[in-house]
Amino acid sequence: MFHHFHDDKHPKVQGSISADTFAGMIDYLGPERILSAGEWLEKTRNGGLGENDICITFDDALRCQYDIARPVLKEYGITAFWFVYSSVFEGKMERMEVHRYFRNVMFDDIDDFYDEFFKELSNSSYGDEAAEKLADFRPEKYKSNFTFYTDNDRKFRYVRNVVLGHDRHQEIVESMIKKSDMDETGLHDLLWMDNDCLTVLDENRHVIGLHSYSHPSRITHFSFDDQKREYESNSRHLSDLLGKKPETASHPHGAYNDDSLNILKELGVILAFRNNLFEPAPSALELSREDHSVVLKRMNNS
Repeated sequence: MFHHFHDDKHPKVQGSISADTFAGMIDYLGPERILSAGEWLEKTRNGGLGENDICITFDDALRCQYDIARPVLKEYGITAFWFVYSSVFEGKMERMEVHRYFRNVMFDDIDDFYDEFFKELSNSSYGDEAAEKLADFRPEKYKSNFTFYTDNDRKFRYVRNVVLGHDRHQEIVESMIKKSDMDETGLHDLLWMDNDCLTVLDENRHVIGLHSYSHPSRITHFSFDDQKREYESNSRHLSDLLGKKPETASHPHGAYNDDSLNILKELGVILAFRNNLFEPAPSALELSREDHSVVLKRMNNS
């Protein structure tokens, strides 16, 4: 599972890799083991996936994936799954990705961002509440399975996801952005693909799948009808653009429930990926994935 890449155009952000590193990972995994996306889909459809079969997936419709990873895949003759959310193709700015850009590009170090974030939080109307809820927080116990997170990563994600929630977290970071000199002009085109990119990927036999419409951080908090609108809008965008209904998906932020699975089934989705390997996959709509950082660490230690 891949997200961010960097080069001279696309800035280095937390967790991003270069084209050379990506190629090195393909060599480490063994190109002969990597199924092209279409073959993986057919094997899933027919119940023929083997224990050693692997594939490559990308989430979030990021332009850096198209610009940096796609040419590497072409050299190896490999196609991949690309899971996209549709709001950004209508010109919307998904703020979580903007926030990622802000904290990685506007600060010398990610820990510098965390320092400023917690100062901003402390001075806000949510400061006392956050301090109370953090009093007994033990970072080693939060998202402990994600071994690539630092203690500061875990503390930030706990505050973002549990203490504040989407709207209040966004309020804090947007306040920081307003006080900074970050210019968002041209940022949309730098961060996300456009429909032409999806058309090229499809023409070259990559498989493009669902990832919701607006990429909510906790889609499981949505009602059945709201989840259905998310996925129906996403499916409609891809169907209208590519002339066929998407049969694949990945769960945004790895979150899903029975409503999610039933909606995907209704939409004709055959396979969907989680974002972890913590438990065996109970169905083809809950396939496991390993984050690239785990593979990279294993490769560097070999």
